Amino acid sequence: MGRGGAEMRTVELLRNIDRRRYRFDFCALSGLNGELDAEIRDLDGEVHPLRAGRRDFARRFEHLLRRGRYDVVHSHLHYHSGYLLRLAARCGVPVRVAHFRNARAQRCGTPMRRLARSLLSPVVERFAGDRVMRRWMDRYATDILGVSRAALDSAWGPRWRSDPRCRVVYDGLESAPLAAARDVAGVRREFGLAEDGPLCIHVGRMTQQKNHLRLVSIFREVCRREPAARLLIVSRTAVSRNEKALERSVRRRIDELALGDRVVFSGERTDVPRLIKAADVLIFPSIIEGLGDVVLESCACGTPVLGSDVPSIREIAGRLGGVRCLPLSESDAKWGELAVAMAAEAPSAEQRRAALEAFILSEFTVEKCMESLCRIWRGGAADA
Repeated sequence: MGRGGAEMRTVELLRNIDRRRYRFDFCALSGLNGELDAEIRDLDGEVHPLRAGRRDFARRFEHLLRRGRYDVVHSHLHYHSGYLLRLAARCGVPVRVAHFRNARAQRCGTPMRRLARSLLSPVVERFAGDRVMRRWMDRYATDILGVSRAALDSAWGPRWRSDPRCRVVYDGLESAPLAAARDVAGVRREFGLAEDGPLCIHVGRMTQQKNHLRLVSIFREVCRREPAARLLIVSRTAVSRNEKALERSVRRRIDELALGDRVVFSGERTDVPRLIKAADVLIFPSIIEGLGDVVLESCACGTPVLGSDVPSIREIAGRLGGVRCLPLSESDAKWGELAVAMAAEAPSAEQRRAALEAFILSEFTVEKCMESLCRIWRGGAADA
């Protein structure tokens, strides 16, 4: 239970839900302890580390389900949720939820990908794994959710619109951290940034999906127009081999472009809204996104967003202000030019307050998300 999107959003639900009526246990397929474990236990939840890929995984997972006598299994593992929901059905769990959090499956060494390889031969997993998992999901899921219409369109296809099990449940953010006062001087002082010049920010884990190499190229164009500009990259410490290799490539690219004194890496942070509020523009050139929670945070903070023209970000832009979408096919120069223009249009304090008020009335609050999920967990899919 590290600080990933699904993990953070679910813990936020746990903070806000009526814990006299709902109890949350988490099955961590890394088999490792995480940064959120202590808070979960403080909130009367429990974390069960079960490493995916072990030959006895199915037996141990079924033992956990039978011992816990759970009413709901809610899985966030894209198509490989099908396997866990199959086991849950075998154990008699009545509500079995598959939740798509990305626009398409990421073919990387994820725990569930490794688990699939341990269940199926490598050949079958490569050519039929997703097909098998989708079939199991279709058979065993009582509810199929997406964090956006785009996520369901991509993962489940247009038939989701006529399937009563399927619905969009947008990620919900807590409004209190987003309402704190701006601390521009404090943030700039903390990272050794000059008070003049636009501050660009990017928030996202170090994966190919987030497009950090393109981000650096775009920022070079920003600097050509605004030499005093700075870029703050907020990303957790690289853990996996792929993350570490990508971070090395990004840092090497920064050095090649002579941007070393203009780009700052923050490391993992628990005060992301504070950093976003201090910035003049969020640059977010993702290749794919299930939703884009950091875009939601920026909208609520009143910080302009320049994002890639992908369906989920367009979905946010159609509901909240302050988001401009640009195709990735556009040149770095075009991205840089627009980023500088947006940074120069600094929202007033009144405009930032209005942005927060619009967010609170939107579909993206933790209260709206919690209401939808509680109805599903109670088995109310038919009348939702």
